Amino acid sequence: MRKHYAETSLGQVHYLTCGEGEPLLMLHMTPQSSLQFLHTFEQLNTLGYQVIAPDTLGYGMSDKPDDPLTIEEYASVIPELLEQINVDKVTVLGHHTGASIACEFAKSYPNKVKKIILHGVPLYTEEEKNERMDNLKADLSPKKDGTHLLDYWNWIQSRVGDRASLESCHMSLLHVFLAGENEWFCHHAAFAYNLEQTILELEQPCLVITNTGDPLHYIVPRVKNLREDFNYNEIEGGSVFIIRDKPTQWVESFIDFLKQ
Repeated sequence: MRKHYAETSLGQVHYLTCGEGEPLLMLHMTPQSSLQFLHTFEQLNTLGYQVIAPDTLGYGMSDKPDDPLTIEEYASVIPELLEQINVDKVTVLGHHTGASIACEFAKSYPNKVKKIILHGVPLYTEEEKNERMDNLKADLSPKKDGTHLLDYWNWIQSRVGDRASLESCHMSLLHVFLAGENEWFCHHAAFAYNLEQTILELEQPCLVITNTGDPLHYIVPRVKNLREDFNYNEIEGGSVFIIRDKPTQWVESFIDFLKQ
């Protein structure tokens, strides 16, 4: 695995690469980073794929924008990154907010995308978007007694329970506080984005993955109503952190699609 920075029009983007072969661009959920996919790198490399995993602007080790960006802006730096490493065309994989960015990238730069893999598609109704917009900003300010950390820990534990590892919960906490007070930026972009229209316009072969323990599992029928021609695969159990907790099973859910 190698660590890099790409100079882009919106700031420095930190990204990881691993191996050689067919390029697979992996876009993480908010507010994680490329480390979300770390446990999959060796397996994907062994199967003949070059992993390219950037940190979305504002997250991980990438530059932090002063103002909220749009999904279109997040996607716009991807061709700049790929050009700097001489990669012309990729299969793009996106998880949650990363799925929105992946769709926009595939729509706006169709000649750069061979296939699309989406896991946890945030295809919200307008009512759901408005509700989430009203609850975007959490108080992440440090408290002397450390209860800001405990409060988040208790919250994430209440969400995932025994379905996720303590390591994944710990990494979630670290990523939230690393992103800081503007942790909400990419969520805002996703809730403001017209993902439905973009999905209707996609031209590339697409696989939609879901796992039954994912909070966006209930949305898959909405995607099917829009695109019956997409491929679909379901994993039993897990949580929003299934990529870290069950990496082998997760890779197996899309490897046949990659090889087609």
